[in-house]
Amino acid sequence: IACVDLETSGLSPTRDRITEIGIVLVDGSTVEEWSSLIHPGRDVLARRRLCSPGSDELSDAPKFEEIASTLYEHLAGRLFVAHNARFDYQFLREAFRRVGIDFETSVVCSVMLSRQVYPAESAHDLDSLVLRHGFTTDIRHRALPGARLLWQFWKAVAKDHSVETVQRVIDGLLRGPVLPPGLDPALIDRLPDNSGVFALKAADGKVLHAGYAQNLRLRLINYFRLDHASRRSIEIAHQVRDISWETTGGVIGAQLKFKASRVGTSRRSSAYAWLFRPDQQPCMALIAWRPDEQDCYGWFLTERRAINALRRLAKQFGICARLLGVQRPSDRCDICIATRACACDHTATRLKHLTKTLAALRPLRNPPWPYPEAIGIRERTDLHVIDAWTYLGTARTESEVHDLLNARREEIDQSLYAYLVRTLPRLPRRRISPLHNVPRDGARGPRCSRPPRASAAPAARREKRHS
Repeated sequence: IACVDLETSGLSPTRDRITEIGIVLVDGSTVEEWSSLIHPGRDVLARRRLCSPGSDELSDAPKFEEIASTLYEHLAGRLFVAHNARFDYQFLREAFRRVGIDFETSVVCSVMLSRQVYPAESAHDLDSLVLRHGFTTDIRHRALPGARLLWQFWKAVAKDHSVETVQRVIDGLLRGPVLPPGLDPALIDRLPDNSGVFALKAADGKVLHAGYAQNLRLRLINYFRLDHASRRSIEIAHQVRDISWETTGGVIGAQLKFKASRVGTSRRSSAYAWLFRPDQQPCMALIAWRPDEQDCYGWFLTERRAINALRRLAKQFGICARLLGVQRPSDRCDICIATRACACDHTATRLKHLTKTLAALRPLRNPPWPYPEAIGIRERTDLHVIDAWTYLGTARTESEVHDLLNARREEIDQSLYAYLVRTLPRLPRRRISPLHNVPRDGARGPRCSRPPRASAAPAARREKRHS
């Protein structure tokens, strides 16, 4: 095994650097130690000096690339043991990655090991372990003394428990995720095997990451597995202290709820689209995007992106930029150059360019809402209420449907709109219920209508074609 402890310039494995590493290498009865200060780079060193006057000793330390091969030889093929192993292991993986070395090994976190073998104890931080077991150390918060403490803890575990017990616990830890030290493992155990949305929160309640999953338990277990770690999870996983979740009837409900929760979180208050007006000059007008607008093309976050997109179409299809209203002094179509005047001033040529414009815009056309009023998407016991590309919410009773239809409309989101545009045409008709008979504004009326029940064979054929 290798008991490892690091000192770093900060908490981010991608932005900060390792400044010291200490390792206790154990091969049976043979125990060796290795440690080194590491030069973190001039910019990091300058920042450390502002807050740590004692960091001058790092100036003469070797850089990580100078010790990388030696360090890799020490660690490769060993069981990597660290306190808050997720933090130390990911710092090392990022450091090796920057010098072109792919570092992978089995990892055991001593915090999780302590929780497993000493479940009656409430505290499992390194200072608590020192007091509880009477470990000795000459100095704290240095790398090699920290690694020595880990080796003392490993020997204490082997002394207090049988070999079979320790092996069973370690095998279980190797199969599962490496959790942040501040996250209660009971939260992972309580996660349901259902679709839903989740949020990972810091100690102050701030949401660090949110998402949706077809299986919440499997999704979050994989999120904390080191072999599944993304760059984003490397940045934030060590800050996670709590997990909240909400189950849904299926993955459609999970995606709708997740995307709806993000509506309004963007700094941009609106999006833009092009309106085709063939009887006016110019024939294109930039408008604020609305889901109920007819002959609306594209979705752009800024006016500049919208104009640039139209200029590219004009160049690609040979359309007069003046006709589109996006001309620059140097923009003249081939016909305009040949005639030394804007050919679109002539009716026949203008009609030709309008036809080319309509063909060029066709892939960008925003489809109109295909139903006369609101609909409900059935997913087990849930009914997802959609109106004019807007997700109003999920209901399980007729009264809830009535409340959602009369509620204030939320701001529409691009990702939610795009998801509905993709998803609705793919759904079997039996899963879509028109809601035009549901009373609004307190009026009494019949129950929400259902589409006619089809026989089993045609439904199976439709689903097969859909697949």
